[in-house]
Amino acid sequence: MFKSDRQKYNKERIFDIDVTGNAEKELFPTNFIKTSKYNIVTFLPLSLLGQFRRYANIYFLFIAIIQSFPIISPLNPISAIAPLVFVLGLSMIREAMEDISRHKSDNEVNAMECTKIVNNKKVKTTWADVKVGDLLFISENEMFPADLIVLSSQFESGACYIETSSLDGEKNLKPKSSIKETQTLFQYKEKDKKFQMNLNNNQQLKAQGNPPTSVLGDFEGSIHFPNGQKKVLNGKQLLLRGAFLRNTKFIIGVITYTGEDTKIMRNAEPSRIKQSTIENTMNKLILGILGVQIIACALSAILSSWWLNKSFSKHLYIIIRENNYTLLSTISFFSFFLLYNTMIPISLVVSMEFVKVFQCYFINKDQDMYTQKRDKFAKAQTSTINEELGQVEYVFSDKTGTLTCNQMEFKYCIIGDILYGKNEKTNNQTSTNNVQHDPTQFKHSVFNFQDQILTGIIEGNADCQRQSDQQRQLIIQSNDKNASLEIKTQKQLIHEYLMLLSSAHECIAQKDQNSQITYQGPSPDEITLVDAAMNLGYRFEGQSANEQEFTILGKQKRVELLQQFEFDSNRKRMSVIIKDNGVYKLYIKGADSIIKARLRQDQPFLGFIQNKLQEFSTIGLRTLLMAMKILSEQEYQAFERQKEALASSDKREQEKEELANNLEKDLYLLGATAVEDKLQDEVPETIADLLKANIKVWMLTGDKLETAENIAKSCRLIQSDFMIMKYSETDLNKLRVQLSENKITYQGCIKEKKKKSILVEGESLLVLTGNQQLKREFTKMAMGCDSVVCCRVTPKQKAEVVHLVKELNKITLAIGDGANDVNMIQEAHIGIGLYGNEGMRAVQSSDYALGEFRFLWKLLLIHGNWSYIRISEMILYFFYKNMIFTVPQFLYSFYSAYSGQTYFDDWYITFYNLFFTSLPLIARATLDRSVYYKINIRNEEYSDIYKKSTQYLKSKFPYLYLVGQKQTIFTLSNFIFWWGQGFVHGLLVFFITYACFDTELVNQNGQNAGFATLSITTYTAIIFIVDIKIAIYTKFWTCINIVTLLFLSIGIYIAYFFISNFFRGTYSEFTPIYLIQSPNFYLIVTLLNSVVFIFDLVINAILHEFYSTDTDKIIQWRKEFKEIAREGNVLQKIEMLQQGKRENGQRDWGDTFYEQILEERLKSERDQNIFDEQQAILDSKAKINATSPVNLDNSEQQSNRQFHQRTELQQIPHPLQNNNSKTVNYQMTQQQQQNFNNVNEDSKINHPQQKRIYVR
Repeated sequence: MFKSDRQKYNKERIFDIDVTGNAEKELFPTNFIKTSKYNIVTFLPLSLLGQFRRYANIYFLFIAIIQSFPIISPLNPISAIAPLVFVLGLSMIREAMEDISRHKSDNEVNAMECTKIVNNKKVKTTWADVKVGDLLFISENEMFPADLIVLSSQFESGACYIETSSLDGEKNLKPKSSIKETQTLFQYKEKDKKFQMNLNNNQQLKAQGNPPTSVLGDFEGSIHFPNGQKKVLNGKQLLLRGAFLRNTKFIIGVITYTGEDTKIMRNAEPSRIKQSTIENTMNKLILGILGVQIIACALSAILSSWWLNKSFSKHLYIIIRENNYTLLSTISFFSFFLLYNTMIPISLVVSMEFVKVFQCYFINKDQDMYTQKRDKFAKAQTSTINEELGQVEYVFSDKTGTLTCNQMEFKYCIIGDILYGKNEKTNNQTSTNNVQHDPTQFKHSVFNFQDQILTGIIEGNADCQRQSDQQRQLIIQSNDKNASLEIKTQKQLIHEYLMLLSSAHECIAQKDQNSQITYQGPSPDEITLVDAAMNLGYRFEGQSANEQEFTILGKQKRVELLQQFEFDSNRKRMSVIIKDNGVYKLYIKGADSIIKARLRQDQPFLGFIQNKLQEFSTIGLRTLLMAMKILSEQEYQAFERQKEALASSDKREQEKEELANNLEKDLYLLGATAVEDKLQDEVPETIADLLKANIKVWMLTGDKLETAENIAKSCRLIQSDFMIMKYSETDLNKLRVQLSENKITYQGCIKEKKKKSILVEGESLLVLTGNQQLKREFTKMAMGCDSVVCCRVTPKQKAEVVHLVKELNKITLAIGDGANDVNMIQEAHIGIGLYGNEGMRAVQSSDYALGEFRFLWKLLLIHGNWSYIRISEMILYFFYKNMIFTVPQFLYSFYSAYSGQTYFDDWYITFYNLFFTSLPLIARATLDRSVYYKINIRNEEYSDIYKKSTQYLKSKFPYLYLVGQKQTIFTLSNFIFWWGQGFVHGLLVFFITYACFDTELVNQNGQNAGFATLSITTYTAIIFIVDIKIAIYTKFWTCINIVTLLFLSIGIYIAYFFISNFFRGTYSEFTPIYLIQSPNFYLIVTLLNSVVFIFDLVINAILHEFYSTDTDKIIQWRKEFKEIAREGNVLQKIEMLQQGKRENGQRDWGDTFYEQILEERLKSERDQNIFDEQQAILDSKAKINATSPVNLDNSEQQSNRQFHQRTELQQIPHPLQNNNSKTVNYQMTQQQQQNFNNVNEDSKINHPQQKRIYVR
């Protein structure tokens, strides 16, 4: 079924649940999947049509068509058709290979086997043959062939577990369950291997489902029973195609959505094709060149008409049968259009594609961007925007899992008005309850929490009896006053608190062979809280559709699970309703702003908890509030009736959410939790370097303002010298006042040249962006800040913030690790997904995937910078080499009566771009690098200085990023400069060659140079000029560059040069053999290359002298440092160099590094002197003790003490002993301090610098 048929089935569906295998075939799509684009019949026309979406291919098709008319074209039509076919063929072959792999994949999927239930028997069938309404039997670890409604499972409760990693990348198991009514109707006896359907033959069940959508959790349906009963279904009953059945031996399900209507296919979108800013600019320049080409053709055609009218009659040897000179001039216009088409290079687009693919390969294989934690390299999933990595102006980053590790540690808990968790465990202490022992396994949560009082209260220790019996007198009543729960003591309050932690969640408990439990859940926060409850004695064992099981202090406990309201980004809370010993309890946890708004009046613990939450925010902890409510049986039954009434409503999900919203009010606050999410490695350093590179970093997070602010400070997004401006008001008028105050502050910062940052809350942002005037003022202010922190923002708001900046034509990059970051990632010019702990949705939606945030440094500042420079210079050079090739053709028209005759042979023209000049340029654009921060160690004696030089260069690299950010290379002025060079070089080549061959003899027979010798000599000179020029501009040489230049360019041309000697009827027939015998040929080619080389040398000298860049300075410093370090005596050479500069009053780029090295040397010498002095003191003391008769009796005791003192002193590293050692801050132990004092007492010398021996 094709995707174009989707609209036909976008409606609500009602179908019979078929137990006979005769489900209706025509109403809904088949389960046959087709993701391929083409078949044998459609490939050629559709693929060709796709190729001509590019304007360049249309242009060259037009050239090939008009070149096929002999009356117009002076060239062989094959010379135009062949390169076009070659270019199109490469692209079509690539598409065909991709589509063949899709066909194979489709066939494999469609042919997969599954088990259908027909008349209570298992029948094997293929995925492609199942239909809506079929009953399927799915075994453990089997993949679902379509979207199913689960009717029954192995467990009596109807529970089952699925893994949806192929859909959303999340490997955490998700609980699903059938409803009670279908669980009893559809049963399978494992022992007998028989099905039991509790239905009569004439009874039929009907199922109803909402129209198919792409939202994974979106499902509204119902089951209609023969007795007229109707039961509501939701996402808990839907099993998705592509997911796996786990931890459940079998389930029975009915197919609801097939083929293109399944969730996985609705989410299957074709890969996005992005076009970079450089490509857009290049396309505009190509249009400009086309305009120049048309003008040149028009000029040549006009001159042709003028010559025909004024000069043709004087040349009687020329015979023209057509007397209509206007027609001849018109024809000549098209002839010149063909001859000048080399202004636009046909192979540019294909060459760029190859280069970008090669660049992606090096990104994917970069060892510096490999994360051992996850065993992942960086992955470039889009090759079209590599150069845009070097032009980023704004980075939008998520916080949790992106800047932080997303590995939570349970730090504190507040129960009532008491804070627990002031004492953490030491590293050598372990919890007996913590079951995650495998050090190689990533832990979502870390439990180092310890509080003896809390543990004592829970375990009932007598020492904590007073704290346990602390009076609370908290009476929790239902709204109708028919039910209540009295909490008299702190111990009872702790019990309800821990029951809430272990009950109100969506985690799944997995047991291994040793009955040890690990938890999987939708977020690390959830797992951390459940894991904390387990470590405190409240162990969650698992749950079914209507029951939860716990082990509380070794005793089994079960409660009835009545309702579960899941967490989402809009609700920002999660709640459950359980029936515990006849009491209906609603447990709820959520963001503090959400829970506080739903509390009853007069909360006894609220003031204390609010103060503590403020403290937690200042140290960057993530906090949640815990609350509960008691329901009477009447209240709950009323809620059930209202929920059942929604079964026939069209908007039942929205109404159900509103129903839950009304229930989750009038809450009683129990306490709060605080967990820590630590920063990832090198995040502060990475952000600091991004700011140095003039990249503005915005952090978008759902945390509250205080937490976001402190995380921003700890990761150096907000630095100590930044002025902070906050937006926290939600009232429009108050926000206007806040904006006006911040505007004054902003203008003051500009005058004082101070750095500035903005903190804005999501609700304030909503008001700001909703008013056009405020939006303009806020955006202007935010764009001028060095960093912006947006807190309390939803996933949708994240994307809107990115769009706000993107609208201003700024290059944006968004980076995140979770499904809530997908909107932001897809909105930005460049989307980067991190391999995190929240699934693969972010990676699947991104252009590039990284293992850690710190790898962004190299991706942008190295690969991005190089890609921009390489691609920019490649495009400029392409136009240069095509211009130098076109100018002789244009000038030749002035010497050929504007007749439209070609200056070069047809095949020489064809091969110029395809073979002779492309490969060296591709190699350079793939491998060249302007400068690198790493310096290889060539002298192990000074390895420490080499390493410091690498660190010094790395600290300077961010300043080089401005090259791409300000687009300093691929500009209109540079384009005109390179195009102008091509024009001037073309003039030199044509006129020098023409002048030389016009007067000189070629061979010993006295024959003048003919037209063919002139053409081929010019062509040969151009080949050598463009190759030598690219060699001059190559900064980094590899064997690949040498091979492509010498063998695959010049070598291939020389081979073709000799082969073309035997091409009959062409310019080159017999010409090469004459040219190689003529010294003039070699002299002219050498002369032309020398002239052009001198021309380039003068230009480069001027640019280097007056327009030197930071890159030039670094290159010069690297050469200088390598020269100094090559033969040793590095410190002496540096000292002499710096002394010479001081005498001459010079100060260069790298002097800061040299001064640092010399300062460390002086410090090392001072330390050496102190070390020698202390050694001399000990030696003299030992000598005195050895010779003094007074000390002979105590010599053994004294020598032992002296020996230990000397040994301890000798254990201190010598300041010059190891150049590879890192600087370490040494601290004296108590014993070392005592020995130090003994030395001073014995020697009676108090040296002022002795203590520095120990503290360095």
